[in-house]
Amino acid sequence: MNDRTLSAADLSRLGHERDAADRQYNAALTALDRAIRAIPEIPQPPPPLDTDELDSLRRLTNQSATQPDLGGGWRGWARRLVWSMLAPPLVRQEQINQALITHLTQAASVQRQTADAIETTLTLLGDELAAMRTFQSKLVVWAQQITPYVDTKDRETTGLIRRVNENPVRLLERTIGLLQQRQIAMKRELERLVEASPGDATRDTPHGTTEAAATNSPLDAYKYVGFEQAFRGSEADIARRLEGYCSRFDGASDVLDVGCGRGEFLRMLRERGVTGRGLDANREMVAICRDRGLDVSEGDAISHLRSLPDNSIGGLIATQVVEHFPSDYLLAFIEQAYLKLRPGSTIILETLNVDSWSAFFGPYLQDITHERPVPPATLRFLLEASGFQRLELQYSSPADDAAKLQSVELPEETPPALATLVTTFNANVEKINTLLFTFLDYAAIGQKL
Repeated sequence: MNDRTLSAADLSRLGHERDAADRQYNAALTALDRAIRAIPEIPQPPPPLDTDELDSLRRLTNQSATQPDLGGGWRGWARRLVWSMLAPPLVRQEQINQALITHLTQAASVQRQTADAIETTLTLLGDELAAMRTFQSKLVVWAQQITPYVDTKDRETTGLIRRVNENPVRLLERTIGLLQQRQIAMKRELERLVEASPGDATRDTPHGTTEAAATNSPLDAYKYVGFEQAFRGSEADIARRLEGYCSRFDGASDVLDVGCGRGEFLRMLRERGVTGRGLDANREMVAICRDRGLDVSEGDAISHLRSLPDNSIGGLIATQVVEHFPSDYLLAFIEQAYLKLRPGSTIILETLNVDSWSAFFGPYLQDITHERPVPPATLRFLLEASGFQRLELQYSSPADDAAKLQSVELPEETPPALATLVTTFNANVEKINTLLFTFLDYAAIGQKL
């Protein structure tokens, strides 16, 4: 075989590298989280300029230095002399005051606009700082999601790779199993041909023919083993399907498994401490069971039952067997089973549920060795007519919901005519699903009291 593409040392190195990368990533993420700064307190804008004093200055300035009534006489002359000396500086002072008030008024307007601009700028700055902190927080959250996202992709890729690898492995295992079975069959057939004599006796089969019948020929026996493997399922699949019957035989002994196949049910009984024996008409099936240490005989069901004393077996199970029997043979088989079972014993006959169209047109017709379909009501009646009591039908292997027809949802406020149509359609869908996609298997179960 080729060497592994990755050694244990390589896997260990990759694991250490992954751990180191995880530590670096976590450290960087922590540093990023700590780098987020709280929003500083934004200072308040300066208060507006008090313009009340400007109004007072305007009122005082408006008191102009116009010449008052000075009167006549020498006093009037004296007043005019004084006024002529005071008037020029008063006029200049009034001009200065007017210019100063104009400048202060303009400065107050500029200061008010500046204060408004500062207040607007501080508001925008606060909003931007808050938005930046929100962005930084979301950036940390995003960074925290990188590892789970990458891990999800890794798991998906690993699953796809595993499935791609498993499919050839399963095909190879199935092929190897079939080849091994063919090799065993050929080896045993060669041994039989060497030891056989022309006068070998024949034995009865369910069809009343000799062993030379095609379906029971040793040369073809291994083919049915392969058919079981390919179409009925693996041994693990069969064991899961039969597990529900095990508890029916708890405390029993000498349980007979008719058509035991590869011995799945016998092995489960053995694990539960229940003694059981098997019977199968297929030589290769019998050989497989014996190789596994199971007590299994090769032979015809009715002939085997007739060879047993009455009331001698503690239970009987036959899974996927009765559909291989002709009508007369099935009736005789059930009669013999009743005679040979001890009182209080259970009989379980599992077969395909031909009431399900999926089962009939699928697995039933797929197996060319099937003799006739046996509906649930028919098999239950045959057990009851033979004397079995406490009868029940146990259904198993439900059809896949994905294959079923889908009903139509009825929206609210649907017109009555359309609602009636949808309701009728959904009822018909349910009926068709019941016919097409109900349980694929069933078991008729009874007791001899």
